[in-house]
Amino acid sequence: ISDPGAHQLDGASPSEQRQSVSASTPITRLEACSAQSNCVSSNYREPPNRYVSPFRILNEPDVAFRRAVRDIKSSDDRDVSIAEIVPRDRYIHVTVPGTAPSSVDDVELIFSDGVVNVKCEATVTLPPPPFCVKKNCINGNMSQRSRVERMGYLLGLPPSDREEMAGAKWTPIFMNSDRVPGFDDDF
Repeated sequence: ISDPGAHQLDGASPSEQRQSVSASTPITRLEACSAQSNCVSSNYREPPNRYVSPFRILNEPDVAFRRAVRDIKSSDDRDVSIAEIVPRDRYIHVTVPGTAPSSVDDVELIFSDGVVNVKCEATVTLPPPPFCVKKNCINGNMSQRSRVERMGYLLGLPPSDREEMAGAKWTPIFMNSDRVPGFDDDF
């Protein structure tokens, strides 16, 4: 949870970090991902393999926040557990099952004008697979990306770049047969 004067507690959950700072400190943005963790975030400072698009909201942030809280509480999805809700800051922290057995991933959402910033961080870090073959895969952190997509689906919140990505072409890096314009023109 971002605050210039906040101190990050190694291995502490977002709720524990928040309690260590102060309950009176407003949550204004989500912290960037730790370089050593399996994590994705909509923080603009993230490198491409850790960045995910924020969710888009079409109504007021307070209305979208209340709907999200309602939808999470009424969801039949037993895998989503509420860890913390801070209405004053429009902040939601839930946990979902992680990739490692018996682990959880922390999913944080903060609602602001037009977007919902999101972060998903594993509590147990595993080595990323060396490559991926799934469409839209960016090497590393695919499990956390899937959890963010699932949370957006649960809440009815689309990614803010959905229209821009609709016509995008995904090309795997390995075993790629696409011709690169100008690459072999000199031969």
